[in-house]
Amino acid sequence: MDESGLNPAISAIEFCLSHGIKEYVICSGARNSALIAAITSVPDLIVYRHPEERSASYFALGRSIKKHVPVAIVTTSGTAVAELLPSVVEAYYQAVPLVMITADRPVRFRGKGAPQAIEQHNIFGDYAETRIEQWEKDRPLHMNVPLEEPTSKEIENIQCRKQTGMGSPAVKGASDSDTQLLQGFLDESISLTVIVGCLPLAWQEPVKAFLLRLKAPVLAEATSGLREAFPPMGNFDEPQRLLRIGGVPSSRLWRNIEAREDVPVCSVAPNGLPGISRPSLVVRRPDWEVLQARELPDEAGKNIIQIGYLLDKHPLSECSWVRRLSECIPVGSLVFLGNSQPVRQWNIAATHEDRGLRCFACRGANGIDGNVSTFLGLSAEENESWALVGDLTAIYDLAAPWIISQLPDANRRIVVINNGGGRIFHRLPALREFNDDQMQIVENSHTIGFKGWAEMWNMSYRKVSNLADLENLPDGALLVELIPDKEQTDRFWQEFGES
Repeated sequence: MDESGLNPAISAIEFCLSHGIKEYVICSGARNSALIAAITSVPDLIVYRHPEERSASYFALGRSIKKHVPVAIVTTSGTAVAELLPSVVEAYYQAVPLVMITADRPVRFRGKGAPQAIEQHNIFGDYAETRIEQWEKDRPLHMNVPLEEPTSKEIENIQCRKQTGMGSPAVKGASDSDTQLLQGFLDESISLTVIVGCLPLAWQEPVKAFLLRLKAPVLAEATSGLREAFPPMGNFDEPQRLLRIGGVPSSRLWRNIEAREDVPVCSVAPNGLPGISRPSLVVRRPDWEVLQARELPDEAGKNIIQIGYLLDKHPLSECSWVRRLSECIPVGSLVFLGNSQPVRQWNIAATHEDRGLRCFACRGANGIDGNVSTFLGLSAEENESWALVGDLTAIYDLAAPWIISQLPDANRRIVVINNGGGRIFHRLPALREFNDDQMQIVENSHTIGFKGWAEMWNMSYRKVSNLADLENLPDGALLVELIPDKEQTDRFWQEFGES
């Protein structure tokens, strides 16, 4: 029993209920049976089950991103807990309130090397809060729950106990000090370039209104929700001052700014992190409506990303396929863009026609793990959702479709761009001296097809190598294996000038 005299499992779940946590993804085991009993005894909760902790935790991450509230992942003890680390890191850098409820053996087993006992307390280090009284729902929370071997009587008592009611998640307001700091940066600006990464949904309209008042050149990425509102106009190669809003961008402009110490940078970042190593200003929660946006000199000019002719010239290249998909995905669909190629290709090549597509990506740590699971978490309430992922990204998350049978029937399209390995490394200048054998190691070259993966999870399958193959797609869960032309893709990047 804990200090309140309650079973620790009950205390943990009552804390979650008091903070409005209504969704739980459970990876079962003997040690967490008391937690399962406590959760499933509460009416009106949404409970998912999954046998693989890494995939399950990314699914929970997707649910939390989509719902804008905490969602809990529940595991048994031991190495099951360690499987959560990648999703916790992603949640930390995206400022997502993912909650990990991990069953543990009693405290007396710590440091003893006993069976199924690892050092779970603070296992996630800086990436998760462990003091529940300090948690402000702007980062992951780890609740490690030491539990004795459950007895049938204890489980019965837990299931019969009436739990407390739901609370409401607290919402952080704007910060006056952050607003003043950002206002000072704006007031000093003679010339200003803005780059917008992934934005919380609640920020999108206020930021859009602010940028329309500001009238500065804006490079808005797909995950900002503002890409179609601000086509890339102006010269982004030589910014004099740079304002970054939202998550860390994927564009070359942000990568290059690291070495440009002459360019002052201000980041408005929900996680409070600058995203570069050199000194810069960081604010978290300004009041977008009260910011005074002094009109800056009109620097808009010719659209610098004139790639339409390249897409037409190389119609079977990867970027051309991404353009075609952006044009044919049904209006209003949810779109998930995988790391690390699809999100970059979409930002470069997707249509700028406003088709109401809502784009998401895992950009916290830029990893390829858990992308399909995150997409499925995002897709749960959607009638039409699409994921664009690379072949290695799909291979990294083969257990993800387990959850599909627990979701409402809908059109979920997983597009695997199968180019036979990690072709992004093919373009890295540092690797140009590698021979073929070395590149095969780096790229993880393969000849794997994905039809068997679709069959394993009862998904429909469509192999696509020309535009006609995208017509008359079947309803329901569908795996699209898209085969781009390698030679056309290489020529596209050569002519585009991408290093």
